[in-house]
Amino acid sequence: MSGDVHVRFCEGLRGWFPRATRHNLAQVTLNLNNYLVTPPHILFEAVKEEAAKLKIAVAGSQIVGVVPLQAILHAAEYYIEKEGLFILDEDQKIRLAVERLGLNSVAPFDPKSKIIEYIIATAPNEPLAGMSVRAFIEQVADRSIAPGGGSASAVIAALGAGLGAMVGKLTLGVRKFEAVDAEMRKLIPSLHEAALALIPMIDADTNAFADYVAALGLPENTEKENRFRKAQLELGLKKAIEVPLSIMTLGDKAWDAMLGVAQYGNIASRSDVVLGARALEVGIWGAYRTLINNMDDINDPEYRKKIMEKAGVIRDRAAENCQKILDILEKRSV
Repeated sequence: MSGDVHVRFCEGLRGWFPRATRHNLAQVTLNLNNYLVTPPHILFEAVKEEAAKLKIAVAGSQIVGVVPLQAILHAAEYYIEKEGLFILDEDQKIRLAVERLGLNSVAPFDPKSKIIEYIIATAPNEPLAGMSVRAFIEQVADRSIAPGGGSASAVIAALGAGLGAMVGKLTLGVRKFEAVDAEMRKLIPSLHEAALALIPMIDADTNAFADYVAALGLPENTEKENRFRKAQLELGLKKAIEVPLSIMTLGDKAWDAMLGVAQYGNIASRSDVVLGARALEVGIWGAYRTLINNMDDINDPEYRKKIMEKAGVIRDRAAENCQKILDILEKRSV
């Protein structure tokens, strides 16, 4: 038998024991009944500690069956914190957890066939977001009402937040700006997440009118049918209003981080921050205009007042924050 210990995780036993395997390794086999109580990475690290006392090394681990996504992400967060890493994307976090847990040591670990959420996931219905840039622009320029201003606003706002995230990442780890590394680590996630969250809104805006269009085809031969049709049309419009409001809300969450990047980010990327701020403001403004257009036929005064007040505050805040960023960058020399 070799001097390595192979740790293998299975689902459902109540004890653990070492034994020889066909891979010529000693194996510790356990069942984890609740990964929230004992996460796989905590078990793995505990076995590594025991192995170290015996002066032997751990070759890796294996998950027999499937595993919840959260268990793998918890492992990734553990190693990110332990090693002082900065990782945002889910696929990179999974790659880190797989590497640190040695999940490829005995057999390949394919996340698509081993992680429960990936096994049952369906592909997102995002034909617009999935287009090439060229195809999307051509679609917008075509002789049709969709995709229109709402979808374009989501794209523009996402690009704005994305540019802010880019500048933050170009600042992080640069020796000249190492004094603001801690600040960048706080700022980048908000911009990164806002950019990604806005992408589904590209298709959501175009899809939002589906209920309204369906209601247009309802019969209106009687007074009862007419009342029902009007009610359904209003419900459809309210649904269509929620999407541009969501675009505005998601974009609004990025301003604090964008201001921080303007203040502390790599000055060589000043123009990118300016463009990012302008794009974020325009994206929010465009969503606001889409919302107003959809509001024209809303007959519910309380709903109209509530939404318009909320949207107006976000619109005004976007204009103010964009100007603050321009002022900050105008004064910065380093």
